[in-house]
Amino acid sequence: MTKESKDFDEIYSKTYHNVLKFIVCKCQNIDDVNDLVQETYIELYKKLLKDEEVENEVSYLIGIAKNKLKKHYRFKSLFRTVSINDEDKEIQIPSDVDIEKIVLKNMDIDTVWNLLKRKNINIQRIFYLYYSLDLTIKEIAKYLNLSESYVKNSLYRTLKELQNVLRKDDKNV
Repeated sequence: MTKESKDFDEIYSKTYHNVLKFIVCKCQNIDDVNDLVQETYIELYKKLLKDEEVENEVSYLIGIAKNKLKKHYRFKSLFRTVSINDEDKEIQIPSDVDIEKIVLKNMDIDTVWNLLKRKNINIQRIFYLYYSLDLTIKEIAKYLNLSESYVKNSLYRTLKELQNVLRKDDKNV
């Protein structure tokens, strides 16, 4: 393993959670999150290949992520093209809540994701942060600059809505 790879792995493991959280909170489309995270870490790796030091890794990577977000959405606004690629969508739902059992039994992940994508971006962010990053409602409210009651209501209202949709689908089968 090269020094750059070792340094990269170390920085990646220390910073990934914070960088992902930042990108999810600032991203306009949840589908773009993985690409933006990847682009951010590619820039880090390029810097390490040049044998340059990185002082404050989290701040440095957040700065890269900000630039990637600006560039990504500036480019997207110039070229309003629609891309349909559903292969990389994944939602991880814990099994301790009844609705998750119903979701996993009766619908595939793509269908649940498509239902969530119809919601506003804040609800998508709330679900991503809650289920993928295991953040608490209080943490999500802080990062998204929303009230805790809004986060909690959005989460549970959407879960209830998913449950109702799933019950309807279950009866139609």
